[in-house]
Amino acid sequence: TGMSLDQLNLFAFKRPRAIGTHLLKPSKLWEITTAVFFGTSTGQYAFLSLIAVVLLIVGTFVWRLGSDGTTDFDTSLDHSIWLSYTTFIDTGTQTGVPAGESERTKFIVVVLSGLGFVFNLTFLSVVVDNVRTLLDRLYTRYSQLFAREHVVILGWTSKTLFLVNELISMFADNGGEGDIIIMGNTSRYEMLRSIELTFRRRNPPKPRGVRIRVWEGDSAEEDDLTRLSINTARFVVCLAESEDPRMADAQVLETLLSLQSLDDDDQVTGQMIAEVRTPDGRDVVNQLNKHTTRDVLAVQSAAALDKVLAFTALMPSVGESLVELISFERNNFFFEPADSRMVGKTFGNLVARFPYCVLCGVHSRPLGADGKTKGSEIVIAPSADRVIQPNDRILLVGVDSQSAIVVNESGVPGGRVKVSHRARHHLSRLVWALHVFRQRRRQARRLREKEDTRSRARPSVADGAIEGALEALRAAREFELRQTVLVIGWRSAREMADLVAVLSKMLLPGSEIHFLSAVDESVREAALRSEMDIFAALTDLAGGILNNAVSIEHHKGSPLSAEAYNRLPIDDAAVAIVFGDRAAAANAEELTSYSESAARLRDARTFHSTTLLRKAAPDLRIVPVYEDILTHRLITRDSPLVVNDGIGAGETAVLHRNSLETGLIAMQADDPTLVFVLSQLLALDDVAGQKIFSVPFEAALADMQLTAGESTHGGGRAGGGAPAPTGKLGTSPAEMTFDAMSARVRDFAGHVLIGYFDSALEKVVLNPLKKRVPRRWRATDELILLRAHAAST
Repeated sequence: TGMSLDQLNLFAFKRPRAIGTHLLKPSKLWEITTAVFFGTSTGQYAFLSLIAVVLLIVGTFVWRLGSDGTTDFDTSLDHSIWLSYTTFIDTGTQTGVPAGESERTKFIVVVLSGLGFVFNLTFLSVVVDNVRTLLDRLYTRYSQLFAREHVVILGWTSKTLFLVNELISMFADNGGEGDIIIMGNTSRYEMLRSIELTFRRRNPPKPRGVRIRVWEGDSAEEDDLTRLSINTARFVVCLAESEDPRMADAQVLETLLSLQSLDDDDQVTGQMIAEVRTPDGRDVVNQLNKHTTRDVLAVQSAAALDKVLAFTALMPSVGESLVELISFERNNFFFEPADSRMVGKTFGNLVARFPYCVLCGVHSRPLGADGKTKGSEIVIAPSADRVIQPNDRILLVGVDSQSAIVVNESGVPGGRVKVSHRARHHLSRLVWALHVFRQRRRQARRLREKEDTRSRARPSVADGAIEGALEALRAAREFELRQTVLVIGWRSAREMADLVAVLSKMLLPGSEIHFLSAVDESVREAALRSEMDIFAALTDLAGGILNNAVSIEHHKGSPLSAEAYNRLPIDDAAVAIVFGDRAAAANAEELTSYSESAARLRDARTFHSTTLLRKAAPDLRIVPVYEDILTHRLITRDSPLVVNDGIGAGETAVLHRNSLETGLIAMQADDPTLVFVLSQLLALDDVAGQKIFSVPFEAALADMQLTAGESTHGGGRAGGGAPAPTGKLGTSPAEMTFDAMSARVRDFAGHVLIGYFDSALEKVVLNPLKKRVPRRWRATDELILLRAHAAST
C-alpha cells in the first residue's frame, strides 16, 4: 500500500532472489537437509538406504583387502561384492564359512554379519511401525460397533457404572439378552478395567447374554455417534460429566443437538433419555421436543433424590421403601399386561391371585373406534368391582416380572411356575438376613422420651373449657413436631437450594435447618438467595422465622473437626444429613468435573463427618449420602463400618446418590410410565395427602383412621409432619397374615398395603414372601400404604 508502480515492480522482481539467497546459506541448507532426512518417512527410508549402500561398499573393500578368501569366495571384486551382500542381508551366511579358515577371515565375516543384522532389525522396525500407524489410521477411520436393540450410554461419569448395574438387573428381570455400549472421553482400556473390577464379583453374576462394550470418543462428535449403531439402538441415555448442575445441563444439551444433526439414515429411532439437573434444563429439553420428530425424555433424577432424601430423614419407613422401589435389584414397580386369564375379572378378584407380588393398581388405556389408544390413566387402589379391560396393564410390586404368576380361584398356578434366578437369590438373602439380623435399635425413639424444654412447654388440659384444652393440646403437639434438621457439608448452590426447598415443604412451620460447612457463611447465604427466588416466601434465609415458616441458620466450621459440632443444637436435632464437604476440595477440578479420586475423597469426608457426629450425638438419626462405587460395595454387604454400627443407639440410614439416580434413569428406560407413578408418590403439592405414607400398627388396627386427606407423617419412628391417628391396641398384639391385613386396610380405607416396618428387626419389608402365614404384629410396627388416587398420564 502506498508503493508506486516502479517500486512495486522492483519489489516483485527482487523479492524471490532475496528469498533464494537466504535459502543458499549453509546453515539453512543443513537445517532443511536434516528436516527432510529425519523429519519425514520418505527421508528416513532414504537415509537408511544410504547407510545400507555405505555398509555394502565398506564390506566389499574390507573383504577384498583384508581377508585371504575361502574356497567359495575369493578376493575378486565380484566375489567381494556378493559376499558383502549375502552376509549383510542374511545373518546365516556366516555359518557357511568353514571352521578351518583363518581367524582374520572369520572375524571379518562375523563383523559384517552383525552390522547387517542390526541394520535389518532397524529397517524392519521402521517398516512395522509405519504399517502399524497405517492400520491404526484405518481402524480409527472405518471401525464401528455393530449391534441391534442395544443400549447406548453417552458419557463416562460417576453414574455410568451404577447405570450399567441397573441395566444388567433390568435385562435379568426381563429374562432377555442385550448389549450395552458405553462411549466416553476416557481411555478405552481404563473403562474396561473399571468395568471388570466392578462386575467380576457381582452378586448375582452378570448374565452371559448381556455384553458390555466400550468406545473412546466424544458424544458431541457426529462421526463418533454414528459408529455406535445408534440408529438401531433400543434407547440412548445422555449423561453429563460435569458435577456443576448448570454445566452438566449444557453438556447434555450439546449431546442432544449433535444427535439431532445426524443424517436421516443415522437418526435415533429408539427412545432418547437425557439426565438434567435443573428445572431450566428440563424446560429447554421440552422446548427442543417441539421442533424434533423424536421426543427426548428429560429425567431430573437429582430432584427426585432430594425428595427421597427428605423422606428418609423425616419419614424413615417411607424413605426406605422408596429406596427399595427405585432399584431393579430388589422389589420394584412393574406392569403386567392383562391376558385372557385377567380380562373380564374384577380387580378385587385379581388381588389374591398374585401370590408373589402386591397388586397396586391399573394402567387404563381405553381403545377408540379406530383401534388407537385414547388417553391413559393410572389408578392406584381402584374399587374392587372394577372390571379389567383387554388393553389394561396391572401395576405390581415384586422382585421381577417373572414373579408375576397368576393362580386360579383355587390357588393353583394357571401355568408352570417359573421363579427367576434373581427371585431365588433374594429368597436366600432374606433367609440369611433373618438369621444374622439382631436387635440393634431400641423400639421407641429416645428423643420422644426426653424431658427437654419443648416437653415442659406443653400447656395443660386441666384449666379452661374443653375446647380450650383441646386447642392447647393441639398447639403442644404441633410445637413438639417442629423439628431441627442438621445439614453437614456443602455441595453446589443449586443442589443445596433444591434440598432446602423440599425440606421447607415437608417440615412444619417453626422448624429449623442448620448448616455446618467450611464454606464462608456469606457465600452460602448469597448462593441460596440467588437460587431460591421462587420459594423465598417459604424460607427466611437470613436466619429468622418469616411468616412462621422454616428458618435457616449457618454455622462456620470444618465438618472434619470434632470441635465444630459443639456449635450445633445437637440436643434439639431430630435428624442430620451428611454430605462430603466440597470446601475441602484440593483443586477446582473436583468442583466442576467428575473424577474417580474426587468422588472417593468426598465419600471419605462423608464417613469422617458421620463418625464424628455419631460420637457427638449417639442417639441422633443420621443420613449420610455417598456416591462412589467402592462405598456402594460396602453398603450392599451391610457393612457395619458404613453405618457406624456399635457407636451409640442412634440410627444411621445410608443413601447412595448415584445408585438411586441411575435407578430412576433405568426405570425411565424400561417403562416411562413407571417414572410417572413414582413422581406421583414423590409429589409434595399436598403433604397432608401424601400418596405413599406409613401409619403405626396400633392406630391402624384400633380404628383404621386412614381416610383420604389425613396426614400420617408421625408414625412409630422418628419423623416429622402432622400427628398420626391415635388409638389403643387394647389387648396383646394381633396374629394376622399379611393378606388378611391387606384386605382389612383395603376394605376399610381403600388403600394398598405394600409392606410394613418390622420394629423387632428394625427393617422395612416390602412384598413379603409369606403373605399367608400369620405373623405377630407389634404395636410399634408400621404399615406402609399407597393412598387411593388416579392420575392421567
